[in-house]
Amino acid sequence: MKKIISVVFLVLFCSAFVSYAAELKVGDKAGDFKLSAALDDKEYSLSSPEFAGKAVYIVYASTSSADDNDHVSDALEANNDVQRLKSEKKYVGLGIGNQKDSPVPNFIIKQVAKSKQKKTGAIILLDPDFTIGNLWGVPHKIATSILIDKQRVVRYIYSGKTPAENIPKIVDLIKKYSE
Repeated sequence: MKKIISVVFLVLFCSAFVSYAAELKVGDKAGDFKLSAALDDKEYSLSSPEFAGKAVYIVYASTSSADDNDHVSDALEANNDVQRLKSEKKYVGLGIGNQKDSPVPNFIIKQVAKSKQKKTGAIILLDPDFTIGNLWGVPHKIATSILIDKQRVVRYIYSGKTPAENIPKIVDLIKKYSE
């Protein structure tokens, strides 16, 4: 019986370690996914034409953290170099709404996401089952910003409200990995 308990404990311990090890870090390749858009229910993945061959700045957030990185999005919208790269189709923004961790009804989350998509021009996808959270190992209920290059390698990741002093770094990385 002690051996069985020891084996069960070891398996649980190893499982916890594996899920911790799955946390996305700079230099990792971001796993692909399929999620539907808030605006038109169209299904997207990182291989979709809208993202393929482009650097992608992603904000993954639940409703409780949906506005935490608006200051970054606003700064990127105001930056002429980033807007040039966007118009040249070398860079794109992407928002992903974590529906699973929200007490807010899904129809309200969808309305908020549609509003953000119309405001920013970024595609907003909805993650009803924490698919991305599990795939990329991002924390629950905390906004996470991720920049991936054209080969889907993570070049920047930050969980929480991005400090204003990180914005120039994000802009520089977007310029570097979009060219």
